[in-house]
Amino acid sequence: MNLYLDSNALVKLYHQEAGSEKLIKLLNKHADNLVLTIADIAKIEFHSAFLKRVRKKEVSMKTADGVFTAFGKDISMFNVVDVDAAVKNKALDLLKMIASERGLSTLDSIQLATALMAHQVFPVDVFVTSDKILFAVAKEYFNIFNPEATISKTP
Repeated sequence: MNLYLDSNALVKLYHQEAGSEKLIKLLNKHADNLVLTIADIAKIEFHSAFLKRVRKKEVSMKTADGVFTAFGKDISMFNVVDVDAAVKNKALDLLKMIASERGLSTLDSIQLATALMAHQVFPVDVFVTSDKILFAVAKEYFNIFNPEATISKTP
């Protein structure tokens, strides 16, 4: 099973928070044939998310550094999709179609565009996000999983 993880889902693998347990359970369920796909920008968003937690005093810088080291070692386990010109063009198309009515953000449009472009090369079975707006838009294109949902159907 190929799971596309947006940045907030990726963070849940390294920081115990709402949805972490459900996401880990999903990964364990499909461990025998699991592919985890992320956009290359997720690496930047991942660091930003942990540094925000440092600023908010939710984690120490030492903890964040440990997470960054662990993620650096784990990155080879992820299928990392480059955000190239085709992805950027698709993101712009998504923004033009959706943003004015549904509030899709720049980074979320890039995440969705990356998943859509990757899906043309290898099937993305499930798009994983807990972002409400991205979830609502992505479900029009993919099977989706929100690890924070109180009631969720596990793929």
